[in-house]
Amino acid sequence: MLVFSIFFLVSSVYAQTPFRDTAGLTVNGIEWCEENYQLYNFMGNDFFKHHQHSIESRLCGNLYNDDLWLYSESDRYQKLIEKSRVYYSLEIQESATEAKIGKIDTKSVNIEEIPQEIQQQQKELKENKTKSNEIKIESTINEKPKDNSEGGGCLIATAAYGSEMAPQVQLLREIRDNQLLSTESGISFMTGFNSLYYSFSPHIADLERESPAFKELVKIGITPLLSTLSIMSYAETKSEVLGYGIGVILMNLGMYIAAPAILVIQIKNKRKKN
Repeated sequence: MLVFSIFFLVSSVYAQTPFRDTAGLTVNGIEWCEENYQLYNFMGNDFFKHHQHSIESRLCGNLYNDDLWLYSESDRYQKLIEKSRVYYSLEIQESATEAKIGKIDTKSVNIEEIPQEIQQQQKELKENKTKSNEIKIESTINEKPKDNSEGGGCLIATAAYGSEMAPQVQLLREIRDNQLLSTESGISFMTGFNSLYYSFSPHIADLERESPAFKELVKIGITPLLSTLSIMSYAETKSEVLGYGIGVILMNLGMYIAAPAILVIQIKNKRKKN
């Protein structure tokens, strides 16, 4: 009965989600990994417990420790998705093996025990990278390489502005890494915020990619939010982060909830008088 229960749990864990399909991580999943990279560096192995030992967190952990994570060519996302499928297969095999002995898988597969399939992919990656460097033209030499060590910024903003290197996305990333994740209160806030944010942001990001009109509408909608968040960049101490943070939250509640509510009430009152 115990083994059956564990097998049922394992099968439900590997069901399709916004961050992965039945083969590995999706584009949203890779962006989620990038957004959590700093948190992983900060928490270490506690990162997996923080995310309730989810398969997504374990796949991200595998990618963080893979040489491919520092790959910066234009096909980076596609290669990371393909590599995640290899790790996904290994995770399933490991979970199935541990389930037979009554153990629930809670950590990433052992990176040091990389099978021949992954070694071959790494070899091909290095060969392709060498060839790519040989044929680069002079105009690309001065191009600033993408710094993946900083992690991603925001699923919705990245999809809206088309790149995680867009100034608006970098602003969000810098505020998160330099202000919020530097204090205990900021980390607590991000933990609660992420649990809510990731429940809907992948769906909105997908809609943005499918509909240019919706993408422009989202840009207009988040512009006031970005303007208020820029205030956070001036916070230098823990008390300032807390004070500025509360102020920003109140401003956005006023803009996105209070103001529209007041407007709706006024319109209803005018209709009643007429």
